Amino acid sequence: MEKRPSLMVRKFLQFQTHGRAWEADPNFDYSAFRRKFYFFYGSLMDPSTLAHVLGLRDQPQLLPSKIIGYSYMLWGQYPALLDGPPNAVVYGMAYEVQTQSEKERVQIYETSHYKERPCLIELQDGRKVIGGTFLWNADMALLKEGTFDLKDWQMNKLDSD
Repeated sequence: MEKRPSLMVRKFLQFQTHGRAWEADPNFDYSAFRRKFYFFYGSLMDPSTLAHVLGLRDQPQLLPSKIIGYSYMLWGQYPALLDGPPNAVVYGMAYEVQTQSEKERVQIYETSHYKERPCLIELQDGRKVIGGTFLWNADMALLKEGTFDLKDWQMNKLDSD
């Protein structure tokens, strides 16, 4: 008995024999904004700071989370995320950016010293979501060893206000 090729193979052969390639849907806006989770590991873990950056009246809902395969050093008092050993863990908070404006505000806050990078975010409730974070994008000589403590940062912020 002769085995038929799989449906996927038959579709591929059909495209190949008809000289067609995959075509994008001309009616779909591929550039349209879509909500997206971002992983924050520094000052944006502070709800009041994130609300200010995003221009929100209410504090945003932040979800405890982690990313694996990263580490960080400090740039002054701020953490700078780096590629790390495969099992290294960085803990932080995830927030689902709701609008194009929110996305742009976060990008401006992060400055050119950081670049956006896709990552797999593991939420505390066990869900895993594909999102984004910001990696260091400047001279490594500007960084030093150290740790970022959100509570210390919040206290220093209160002292300087």
